[in-house]
Amino acid sequence: MTVEEKPIVMEVETVVRRPDEWYVEAASRGDREAFDQLVRRHQQGVINAAAYYLGHQEDALEVAQESFLKAYRSLEGFKGKASFRTWLLRITLNTARSFHAHRQAIKRSGTTATISISAASEKEDQGDLELNDSSGDPHQLLERKELQQLIEDAIQSLDDRARRIIILRDILGEPYQAIADEEGLTLGTVKTRVHRARLELREIIGDFL
Repeated sequence: MTVEEKPIVMEVETVVRRPDEWYVEAASRGDREAFDQLVRRHQQGVINAAAYYLGHQEDALEVAQESFLKAYRSLEGFKGKASFRTWLLRITLNTARSFHAHRQAIKRSGTTATISISAASEKEDQGDLELNDSSGDPHQLLERKELQQLIEDAIQSLDDRARRIIILRDILGEPYQAIADEEGLTLGTVKTRVHRARLELREIIGDFL
């Protein structure tokens, strides 16, 4: 008697990458794990946005934490006009602006205080601020680091409106239309503001860009 050989069927678990909107809907129903997934997916972008706005990494971490808390509490207000990422970055920049204003007020008053902080891109031009990776040459690495710091300092010198628009577009690579939808502006207005902000940066940085 022969034994019929049967193929071995192995069940392979497939990981489905769900869109942000799926997690937003789940989180709005009280699923904390769904929101934790959104945090893991977007935390670096949020920290980067806050860091470029404030120019200080530790402050950026505080603002990022507060921004996620605000986003969680405001999930019902997410209407999907723009992507969840753009909506979240807008919350982040608003939070960073408030944080910065508070710190400036403290400096002007000469007092000390602390702020309690609770716990897919379109193929458009990528902006004028993109820095290409240099080789491992120490001198080139040093020059790139100095240029990076120069750009961060220059962004700090912009007014709030220009700073927001340049961070969203040139640092984080948000599509023009997504910025327009979330900021309540026309596409032409966004492009004009980006252009003007870039010109301001060029005047500050000069030949480095």
